[in-house]
Amino acid sequence: MLTKPISVKRILEKRGGEWKLELLTSDAGLDSTFSTSELNRPGLALTGYYDVFSADRIQILGLTEISYLRSLKSKDRLRRLQRIFEFYIPCVIITTSLEAPPELLEVALENRVPVLRTPLLTSNFSGHLSHFLERELAPSWAVHGVMVDVFGMGVLIQGRSGVGKSECALELVERGHRLVADDIVILRRVGNEQLIGSCSERLRYHMEIRGIGIIDIESMYGIRSIRDEEVVSLLIRLERWDPKKDYARLGIRQNYERLFDCQIPQYVLPVEPGRNISILVEVAALMQRLHRAGVNPAANLNEQIMATMRAQREARGALEVSAVETARAIQTLQTTPGE
Repeated sequence: MLTKPISVKRILEKRGGEWKLELLTSDAGLDSTFSTSELNRPGLALTGYYDVFSADRIQILGLTEISYLRSLKSKDRLRRLQRIFEFYIPCVIITTSLEAPPELLEVALENRVPVLRTPLLTSNFSGHLSHFLERELAPSWAVHGVMVDVFGMGVLIQGRSGVGKSECALELVERGHRLVADDIVILRRVGNEQLIGSCSERLRYHMEIRGIGIIDIESMYGIRSIRDEEVVSLLIRLERWDPKKDYARLGIRQNYERLFDCQIPQYVLPVEPGRNISILVEVAALMQRLHRAGVNPAANLNEQIMATMRAQREARGALEVSAVETARAIQTLQTTPGE
């Protein structure tokens, strides 16, 4: 399990444009890292109370904090800011496009702490930033496999080396689906029951095809053929066909695999010449979408067959009862004395 800290620079690179983040200081300190998704609004610290000051978090300055700073005299404002910046602070972000007090920028520059500004409202920005940090700082694992976005479902394909995982993913890309990662998939657990799959930075959107070599999916098929990350909704295990093994043929019950404490629906697909695995993966993804909607075709068919059998048994039972009653009536007529 890996838990890597995140830098302020990564926030700017990943969400700077979307959140319209503006750097008010120099780029010194952008490499500062932190390891918590919690945010802090330093209202109490600005008043001089530091016993519970969470300095190791991103500090959010909204209208309340900026208004309080403006109410102070310049010397008091400078003194309190200098005291706060004695702690290790990774970053300060001002919301609602508020004007930064000059003392804040001065002290931040002295301590190499980046100060950013966004036009977003404090509550909206805090929600977006917390959600982003939870994903970025979630516990992560690197697993061997391929991940593809198929019909909006994140499909993780695993199996032994050489079984055809990359070839299957390549054909899925040819069919209009999107590659998330090949060979190494980075899985991050967000919350208790959700896994997010993404590619490693080093191998980003490259794929190894035996007999051809390394290919770049983004360059060959365009931006629509790739996806940065996706929730793992389905696990496909490819294995060589074993004639002695009893593979699922009805699919009435859904099989699951426990993957990093998350329960993921699973299909095991046997591979042999003549089987189009990419189409089977598409069908498995569509089946999982039906299951999510509460529809199980195999269970429905089984219920229809069982209902027909029950109706036939009831009909046979009714005929048997009718035959018995007829026989009894005939016997009664035969034993009744005639007039």
